[in-house]
Amino acid sequence: DSVNKPSPLVGAPLAPTMFRLAVPGVIGAVLISSPGLIEATFLKTTGADALAAVALVYPLIILMGMFSAGAFGGAVSGFTARAIGAGDYNEASAVMVCAVLISLVGGVLMWGLVVTLGPYLYEYASNSSDVVEAAIRYAALVFPVIPAYWLINMLASVLRGTGDMIRPAWIAASLLLSYTLLAFLIIPGQGASLNDAIEAAALAMGGSYLFALTLAIYFVSQKTQSVRFRIAAFRTQTLILILKQGMLAASQSVMTIIYAMITTLIFSQFGTDWLAGFGLAVRLELIMVPVIFGIGASMIAIVGAYVGAGQRDLAISIAWRGILVNVVLIGSVGLLLSLFPGTWCGLVGSDATVIANCSQSLSIIAPTYAFFAIGLSCYLASQALGTLGFPVFGALLRLLTVATGLYWVTNTTSIDAALYLVAGAAIVYGVTVAVGLKLGPWRVR
Repeated sequence: DSVNKPSPLVGAPLAPTMFRLAVPGVIGAVLISSPGLIEATFLKTTGADALAAVALVYPLIILMGMFSAGAFGGAVSGFTARAIGAGDYNEASAVMVCAVLISLVGGVLMWGLVVTLGPYLYEYASNSSDVVEAAIRYAALVFPVIPAYWLINMLASVLRGTGDMIRPAWIAASLLLSYTLLAFLIIPGQGASLNDAIEAAALAMGGSYLFALTLAIYFVSQKTQSVRFRIAAFRTQTLILILKQGMLAASQSVMTIIYAMITTLIFSQFGTDWLAGFGLAVRLELIMVPVIFGIGASMIAIVGAYVGAGQRDLAISIAWRGILVNVVLIGSVGLLLSLFPGTWCGLVGSDATVIANCSQSLSIIAPTYAFFAIGLSCYLASQALGTLGFPVFGALLRLLTVATGLYWVTNTTSIDAALYLVAGAAIVYGVTVAVGLKLGPWRVR
C-alpha cells in the first residue's frame, strides 16, 4: 500500500520532539567521528611523522563522510522525511534502494580516485618523503573498505529520515568500540617504526567499518522497520532527484576539503611542527561538526516531514529554531576553548612545541565557531527544504577568502595573520548563508 499513516513528527510538540531526536543524533554523530581522534592518541607516541602522514589522508576520509553522511546522506534523509510526511512509504523504500546503489558506486569510484590521485596531493603538501610514503600506505589499506563506510552512513541516513536516531547511534557506537579495541590490540606503542604504526592504524579503521556495516544491515532488515529495502520499489525519477540534490550538496563538501587542503598548504610553509599543531586544532572541528550534524539531522527529519505534509512556512520557522540551538551551543564551546586552548591541545598533543602551536591556533579560530555553526546548520536544514543554493555559495566564498592566502602568506608572514585569515573566512561563510536564505528562499510568505 503506497499511502500509509502520515509522519508522527507532524503536529508533535516541537521542543520535546527535537530533544528526543537531537540527543541520540548528537551522540551518534560524535561517536562516528571519534575514531579519527582516538587514532591520533594511539599514533602520537610514534611521533610527528605519523601524525603528519595521517593528517594528509584524513581530509579525504572526512570527504567520504561528508559525501555519504552529509551530502548524499542528507539528501536521502530529506527525501525519506518528505515521503513519510506525505504518508508515501513506497517512495521511502525507493529512496532506500537508491541509497544503497549510490553507496556502492560512489564508494568504489572514490577508492579508485584516491589511490590514483592521492599520491600527487601528498607530495605537493609535504616535503618529507617518509611522511608521503606513509600516507600512500595508509590510504592503500583504508580505501578498499570505503564502500562499507558509505553504506553505513547512507543506511543510517534512511533511518534518520524516518525520525529514528537511536539505531544510527548504536551503529556509530559499534564503529567506535570495534575501532578502539582493534587499535588497542594491533597499533604498536613507543619505538615502533612509522610503517608498522601506519599499517596497523589503517587495518583497525577498515575492520571497524566492516563490523559497523554488519549491524547497519541487521537493523534495516528488521521486520518492524517502517521503511524496507525492496528492489521492486526502485524509481529512476527518485534516483535522479537524489543525485541532483546530492551532487549540489557534494560540491559544498568538495569545497570544504579543498579549503582544508589550502589551509594545510598555507601552514605547512611554517614547518612540520606547525602543520601538526594546526592539524590538531582543526581536529576539534571533528567534534563540532558532529554536534551540529546531530541537531541538524533531527531538523532534517522534522522539517522534511512538515514540508511533505504541505506546511512549508511552519517548516522554515522550525528550521530557524534548530539553527539557533546549534549556534548558541557551538558558539559557547568556541569561546571557552579560545580562552583555555590548552585543555584540548594538551589532550591530543605530546610534543610541547606542537601543543603551543595548537593553542595559538585555537585562541584565534575558536571564537568564529558560531559562524561556522550558522552556515552548516543552514546547509542541513536546506536538505529538507530543497534550498541548497545559498549554503553552496557561502562555502565558495569561504574557499575564495582563504585561497587569497596562497598569494600573500609565506614562511616570513606572521603566523597570526594566517590564523586571522582562517577566522575571517568562517565569518564570511556564516553571514552569507544566513542572510541569503532569510532574504531569499526562506522568506515566509
